[in-house]
Amino acid sequence: MNVFDRTINIDALFRFSQISHSTQVHLKNVYSSLAVCMFVAAAGSYVHVVTRLLQGGVLSVLGSLAMMFWLAMTPHNPETEKKRLGILAAFAFLTGVGLGPTLDFVIAVNPSIILTAFLGTSVIFICFTLSALYAKRRSYLFLGGTLMSGLSILFLMSLMNLFFGSVMLFK
Repeated sequence: MNVFDRTINIDALFRFSQISHSTQVHLKNVYSSLAVCMFVAAAGSYVHVVTRLLQGGVLSVLGSLAMMFWLAMTPHNPETEKKRLGILAAFAFLTGVGLGPTLDFVIAVNPSIILTAFLGTSVIFICFTLSALYAKRRSYLFLGGTLMSGLSILFLMSLMNLFFGSVMLFK
């Protein structure tokens, strides 16, 4: 079945009924593969910045584009599922290596930006993942991730305010 031959049901966007078990299993698979990609991309960045085994540049960009096209051209069926996950991990790794020159520049400015960005991304991703996995109704999918991200930011700001004592953060 071609992607462009499918019909799109607009009414499905406005239905806030229960989420089927198969949809929850699909969401679990999607979010777990995205989590794996996030950590593999971080490993690729680590390889560039710390070990200098692979240098990010034109070859890593071309390699990640090749992996993306190979993934798009590989048919999705149960026999090729592990192969597709490996291609996706290679894409994420090469993308992480490609981020290396940018990370070198950020390290020159302030190295704590990298840790802050990674932890912030991880916290927001975890909030959206938990919202998608535990929501029984579709309406919670729209609100759950945003509310959990806001709650996490408020919690982290109040925790930071214990050490800094900022009046502006308190108010």
